[in-house]
Amino acid sequence: MLTVLLIRHGESQSNAGLPTSDPKFVELTAKGFKQANEIARILKAQPSPDLIVTSSYLRTKQTGAPTRLVFPFVPEEEWPVHEFTYLAPSYWKEDTTVEERHPLVDAYWEICNPSYVDGLGSESFEQFIKRVREVKLRLKSIGLEKMVVFSHEQFISALLWLSKRDPGDLSPETMKDFLAFLKTNPIPNGALRRLRIRKRQESQQSERASHVTEQEPALVGR
Repeated sequence: MLTVLLIRHGESQSNAGLPTSDPKFVELTAKGFKQANEIARILKAQPSPDLIVTSSYLRTKQTGAPTRLVFPFVPEEEWPVHEFTYLAPSYWKEDTTVEERHPLVDAYWEICNPSYVDGLGSESFEQFIKRVREVKLRLKSIGLEKMVVFSHEQFISALLWLSKRDPGDLSPETMKDFLAFLKTNPIPNGALRRLRIRKRQESQQSERASHVTEQEPALVGR
């Protein structure tokens, strides 16, 4: 059985309400770097993983960097576990905040069309779920015992959503179901979600993990 520690990146510039542009190159804030160091400190006290995975996005690589230093002999790989980018980056004006982009976000989910592509550099909900399913199959066949994956809230949520109730064919209704799951199961920056992968079935650990904060410097739910 494979245990996957799914860790959301630390606080980023956009999470902090700062202006950003291309989502691939959004960096961590000072708080985010502190969370990354805290994650590494806590993982150091646990058995070494067999593999460390990050997405191609800068903020996950920055979050995973201290952990890679803790486990210098553990292989590192880049997987397609990047965030669901449903708004075309080319449409984003330079230096806009999450709040300023809210009307575009609301409009996308109002359309609620699984095959809709917003523009160059974005993906449809169908493409996103296909990517998550491919990662899920890769996890089932990898033959390891423990992995650490630094990823993003919507990707982690989609992986857990599919592990609980994969809808098969996608429709506006299943898209709304994912959005409801996302909203009712928030994953804070630096939070851990544990997924156990068996040959024929996946199961989540029952405890909910808390995010890394100054008041609670631990990944809860181990």
